[in-house]
Amino acid sequence: MKKFTKAIVKYSKKYLVRYSIEFLVIVLGVTFSFYLEEKRSNQELRTLSEDLKQNLLDEVYEIEKYMIEREVAFKGDGKLLRALQDPTVSTDSLFELETNPVMYGVTLFNYRGFKPPVAFYNSLVNDGKIRYLESSTIKEELDQMHNVHFYYIDSNVDDEAVAQRKVMDYFQKNHPELFINSNENSPNKVYVSKIKEVINNDITLRAILYQKTLAIEQKIAGFDNYSNSLNRIKKAILLDLPKKP
Repeated sequence: MKKFTKAIVKYSKKYLVRYSIEFLVIVLGVTFSFYLEEKRSNQELRTLSEDLKQNLLDEVYEIEKYMIEREVAFKGDGKLLRALQDPTVSTDSLFELETNPVMYGVTLFNYRGFKPPVAFYNSLVNDGKIRYLESSTIKEELDQMHNVHFYYIDSNVDDEAVAQRKVMDYFQKNHPELFINSNENSPNKVYVSKIKEVINNDITLRAILYQKTLAIEQKIAGFDNYSNSLNRIKKAILLDLPKKP
């Protein structure tokens, strides 16, 4: 009986070791498979993140080009409007600043919008792929630029458009000749002198122009914040992207 029991124990130990080794091999195999799959998945996410950042960087460069022209236009309008309202600015000084009636017409009777090329960013948000950027800094700055600074600019564009309509209506009713001649695209000092004189002598018109000036100044403040945010995004992306050989 004792010999039989010992045989059973020996047999059990033999198969216990065998099956334990087999089980361990299976566990290690599954674990290694999970490890390889996780590694592959992480690599795919890194590659996707890098591709998204590169596309974002390309769009940043496009926005920068657009903003060069907008900055000249926004700040040029603000400078000309302030000069028109300043009684200490002479006709000669004003003519040095701008000679063509058409530019006075653009500043007074139109408004400048702000529509940067952001199709790729919008697609990232709409498709939900923005979560793959793997950079909270970039995502937070993108949110600030597109959802805070842009809407601040846009709201002041709307305010400028309201003031622009008032300016145009006022000139059409009270100074129609200056409104009609504002389409002239050649130097005309007589026109500059007349429009300066009209504004100097009409406090109601200056008040309307002041409303437009305030909107432009706030629009420029938002534009500067947008520009600074864009620069931070560009630097962050360039730091994150692998260096090209």
